[in-house]
This record gives sequence, structure tokens and C-alpha cells, in this order.
Amino acid sequence: MSVAPTPPPSILATIAGVFRQNRASCFVLNVFAVSLVVSYYQVPALAGFWESVGDFKTHWSFVFSCVSTMFAAAIMPTFIQMAMGTLPAEGRWKRLALLMLFWGYRGMEIDLFYRFQSWLFGNGNDARTLITKVFVDQFVMSPIWFVPTYVIALRWVEMGGSWSRTWPTLNREFWTRTCPTVLITNWLVWIPALALVYSLPAALQFPLFSVVMCFFILVVTVMARGK
Repeated sequence: MSVAPTPPPSILATIAGVFRQNRASCFVLNVFAVSLVVSYYQVPALAGFWESVGDFKTHWSFVFSCVSTMFAAAIMPTFIQMAMGTLPAEGRWKRLALLMLFWGYRGMEIDLFYRFQSWLFGNGNDARTLITKVFVDQFVMSPIWFVPTYVIALRWVEMGGSWSRTWPTLNREFWTRTCPTVLITNWLVWIPALALVYSLPAALQFPLFSVVMCFFILVVTVMARGK
């Protein structure tokens, strides 16, 4: 007698599982981000350091956003996975090159978006401005552009940079399960973090984003190894 296949978990069950898996890293991430923001506003010695970081970012502009995101999201996690023995040897360098290509571009794109938000809504750190920027970031741009293109790009990387292999996988399940799950995970991580990012002066917003992303990927990579 044949056994009926087990149906996949519902989208709500999948999201609940993602939340349980990431709640510790989300908490640690935001404690870390709060500490950085407090250090800028409350510790004069560190405020001077952050101002120098802002000047460095302003000077190098999109070069900074490209290289810093490339390091935080592609180079660092790849070498950590290699050190932990969790990354297959076959195709690892091509995978790294594709990740660097995507994240270098995505870093400049996010930097441009932050500048656009500053131009559109100003650089105030009042509640209205912060809520508006976070809302546009997470509930307009993320569902429409940031999350879908991110998930498609990562699938393209896993398929070895082949669009002919990637395209058939962008099916109904991809749009109704994978993207919504990633979007809600994104909200759990970045809604509180972005409130902190947007509370800083414009020159420091992208540096804080880069540091938080670097720290978060480090935490998630280590946690994944433990599991």
C-alpha cells in the first residue's frame, strides 16, 4: 500500500519556525545596534571615532558602500564557512565571485536608496521621520524589490550563475512560500535595526548598516554551524 506524501508545512508554520530559529540572533543583533547608536550620542570619545568613519564614507562614497557590503555579505561569511568546513570545495571560488558581484551592486543600491530617503524626508531623527523611512524601506521597497531580487540572486548563485537553471525554479512555491518567508524574516531582523540606522546622521547610516549586517551574518553563520 502506497503512503501518501506528507504535505509541506503551512506558510504560517514555516514563518513560526523561521522566527524560532532566528529570534536569538535578532535579539543579539539589535542589542549590538543599540550599543553602537548609544556610543555615538552618549560617549564623546567614540562619537569622534564615528565622525571620522562618516567622513571616510563621504569621501569614498559608493566605493565604500560597494566594498563594505561585499566584505560583510560575501567575503566574510564565505571564509568563515570554509574555516568551519561547511562549504563544499567544488565551485566555491565561482560562488564567491558571484556573491561579490551581487553584494557589491546591492550595497551601492542601498546607499543610493538611503540618499533618496534623506532627500525625500530629510535627516531628522524624530519619530515621524523614522517611522516614515522604515515604512517605505520595509513595506514598500522590500516586498516590491529588495527581497524578491535578493532571493532570486541567491538562487542564481546556488545554480552556478546559470539563468537557464534558475528560471524554472522561480515557480509558484517560490512566490507564495519562499519570498513571503524571507520577507517576514527580513522584517523581524531589520525593522528595529533600521529605526536605529535612520536615527543617525546621513553619513553614518550606511556604515552602521554595514557593521550590523557583518555582525548579523557572523552570528547566523555560527548558529547554523551549531545546529
